[in-house]
Amino acid sequence: MNRTLVRQMIGADLLKLRRHRPTMAAAAALSVGTSALYMLFILARHGWHLPATQLLDDGTTLMGLYFGPMAAVLVGTQAGVTDLANHVFRDLAATGRSRVLLFLTRVPAAVLLALLFTLAGFAVSTAAAYAFHGAGPGPDLGLVLRSGAWVALATAVLTTLAVGVGSLTGSASITLVAVIGWQTIVTGILYIAGFLGNLRWAVLSIALSRFLPAAQIGTRDHPGSSNALVNYKVPMPAAVAALVIVAWVLVPSVLGAWRTAHRDV
Repeated sequence: MNRTLVRQMIGADLLKLRRHRPTMAAAAALSVGTSALYMLFILARHGWHLPATQLLDDGTTLMGLYFGPMAAVLVGTQAGVTDLANHVFRDLAATGRSRVLLFLTRVPAAVLLALLFTLAGFAVSTAAAYAFHGAGPGPDLGLVLRSGAWVALATAVLTTLAVGVGSLTGSASITLVAVIGWQTIVTGILYIAGFLGNLRWAVLSIALSRFLPAAQIGTRDHPGSSNALVNYKVPMPAAVAALVIVAWVLVPSVLGAWRTAHRDV
C-alpha cells in the first residue's frame, strides 16, 4: 500500500468534509455551541459556581454521550455517503483504486474532523471547571486528561460506526435516524430496563460508560448539575466492555467496506 497515496486520499476526504458547510456548522453547534450553552445555564442556575469535578463530569458526559456523539455521527455519516451524494463514486471506482481503500480512508478523515469538534466542546467545559469552581479546589489535571481521552474514544467509536452504516446504506437520512435514534431513545430505554440484566452490556453507550472516569450521574448520591444527564454507568467487566466496543466498531466497518466494494456503479 502506497503511504503517499493513502495520505492524499485521507486529505481529499478531509477536504470534501470541510467543504460541506451545513454539516460543519451543525457539528460545531452541537458540540461547542451546546457545551457553552449548557455551562452558561447550569452556572447561572447555581450562582456562577459549582464544584470543579461536577462541571467536568457534566461536560464529559455531554460530549461523550449526548451532543458530542450527535456531532460525530453527523460527520461520520457525511463521510460515508458523500461520494454517492455528489455522484462521484463511479469516477473514483473507475480510477482502479481499491474500493475497500476508498472506504478505509474515510474513517480517519471523519474521526480527525469529529475530534476537533468534540474536544473543543470538552475544552469549553474544562475551562468552566477551572474558572467557576468557587472556593473549592480546581479540577485535577489527571482527571481532565483521562476525561479528554475518554471523549476522544467515544468520538472515534461513534464516528467510525456512522461511517460504516452510512457506507452500507448509502443514505444520510436513514443513517442519521438509525444511529442517533439508537444512541438516544433506544439506549435510554434499555438503560432503565433493569430486568434485562446483563443483556444491557451489549449496548454501546453502556459499554463506553464502563471506562468513563466519572461518578455515576443520575443517582441520588451524584445527581449531576442537571437531572436530564445520565451517563449509563452499570457494573460490568472491563474486558466485556472492551469486546463490545470493538464489535460495534468492526461489524459496521466490515459491512460498510463490503458494500463499498460491491456497490453497483
